[in-house]
Amino acid sequence: MHTRAMPDDTEHDALREQVEQHERRITELEIDAAFRRQTSDDLDEVLREQGRRLAQLERRVAELVGQLDLVADD
Repeated sequence: MHTRAMPDDTEHDALREQVEQHERRITELEIDAAFRRQTSDDLDEVLREQGRRLAQLERRVAELVGQLDLVADD
């Protein structure tokens, strides 16, 4: 009959430390991913707002050009 040797306390401690290191690293990566996701969402909103503002300005410039054309025709 084969009996498997049980790891001693030192091996258990080493394995436990490795698991804890991996858990810390995973937590760090999750925090980093959340930060990047939030940054991406924030930048997306800024770009959308700038796009809206640009469209408003383009409409206003077109209106002013139209008014200028009317004045120039007089």
